[in-house]
Order: sequence, then C-alpha cells, then structure tokens
Amino acid sequence: MEDVARKFEAAWAVFTRTCAGAVAPEATFQAWFAHYLISQFGIDRVAREPIFKHHRLGSTWQHVVPGGEVKLDAVVLREPGVNLPHYVHRGGDGTGMHTLGDLAVISELKVSATTGGGLDHREVAQDVYKLSLLLEQATAQGLELPLAYVGIFDNHATKRYNWTGLDKRLAALAHDSNVRVLRFPEPRPI
Repeated sequence: MEDVARKFEAAWAVFTRTCAGAVAPEATFQAWFAHYLISQFGIDRVAREPIFKHHRLGSTWQHVVPGGEVKLDAVVLREPGVNLPHYVHRGGDGTGMHTLGDLAVISELKVSATTGGGLDHREVAQDVYKLSLLLEQATAQGLELPLAYVGIFDNHATKRYNWTGLDKRLAALAHDSNVRVLRFPEPRPI
C-alpha cells in the first residue's frame, strides 16, 4: 500500500532544503514544490490550482474563507490521470466537491520570503480553514478524505514568522484536526 503521507512529507523536506535561500514570487515556489511532488508521485497525479465552489454550502468555516471559490496550490490524485477541469465542467452539483474523493492530498503553501513584511497570520489561518472546509464537504458527501497539508515556509531574510501568533489564532477558531501544518524551519521551543 502506498504511503502517501511519507511521500508528500519527503517532497516537502527536499523542497525546503533546496529552496531555503531563494527569493521569488510565491507562484514560483508553488511550481517548485509541484516539481518535488511530481518526483514522488509522477506527473500524471499532480495538479495545481483546481477550483472548488463553496458559495452557499453552509460550512462551519465559510465565513472565514473569502469569496465563493477555493483554489488549491497543489493536489495529488489517488490514481494516475489528471482530470480536473473547472468545477462547472466536472458534473455533480456544480461545485466540484464530488471530485475531492479522487484526491489523495490537498495542500496550500505559504512562503515568507515572498512578502516584504513577512507572513500574515490571517492569510495563513485562512488556508487552514480552506482545507477544513473542503474536508467537511468531503465528509458530508461520504467521500474518502484526502490528506490535507498547509506548508509554511519561513525563509524571510529578516522577519521570522511568529508561530505562537498562528497557534493562538487557530485556537480561537478551531480547524479540522485532519489538517496538518508543516513548518520550516521547525520552531524552536522557548
């Protein structure tokens, strides 16, 4: 049986070590990360930016996920053969949510070097809530849950990310416990 978590986390480890010194737009880091995912899973299982419509779903997290759509940074499919057109062309109820069952991993990536002032807790937490919303919808439809990861790549030259601030924000509004937050570098204990 494939160990999807091990392969995803191995891609994360190589990506963070390799790209730690780079400064580029976030989309560039997302493309690089997809490259490392492809090295683990194959090109026919990795996709970027599939969109799901969440308007009027009545989600616990809908009020903290702006707009009516969720666009994911990278996904890994359970089986080879990427088929993720725009949600209106995927059939089902027109939201694309039924295709969550085809995904082994859903993920978001935040990179501190891409912003002048460092990462904002609100934006990072929003990604955690985005994935929580999608897991909630997959559960409601009786689908096998994908693994869910938010990768926080703290590589800003001068502004270290305040992990405690994120932890407080996530404690104030709980997220789905299946969403794993990967941190680079791992915060040092105080």
